[in-house]
Amino acid sequence: MRNEELDNILEKSFATEPNFQLSADFAQKVTLKVVRRAQWKTDLYEYFYLSLAFLALLAVVSGFYYYIDKEFVLKFLIFVSGNIFQVVSILFIMNFILFADRVLLRLLFNRWSRT
Repeated sequence: MRNEELDNILEKSFATEPNFQLSADFAQKVTLKVVRRAQWKTDLYEYFYLSLAFLALLAVVSGFYYYIDKEFVLKFLIFVSGNIFQVVSILFIMNFILFADRVLLRLLFNRWSRT
């Protein structure tokens, strides 16, 4: 395409009225969608960072207890290995509660609110 043809197309498109109309709250709807998407990512990052902080704290405390009293840590590991199903179930439930609190509830409340 040459520049003159492109100029003619642009002049014609700016001179004529478009065949469609945007709603009055179009910009607000687009802004809400962008904010919700950014909020979802932020909530997920917050959940992952909080989970990592809990795991790091658990590792530090376990290491400290192992340094202080090895017998206590070994007894605890024996208890956990003997009750693995219950421990995994409790950890899964606690992790789900944290995920629901930090991510799912915020997503649901933001989706239902109009403001």
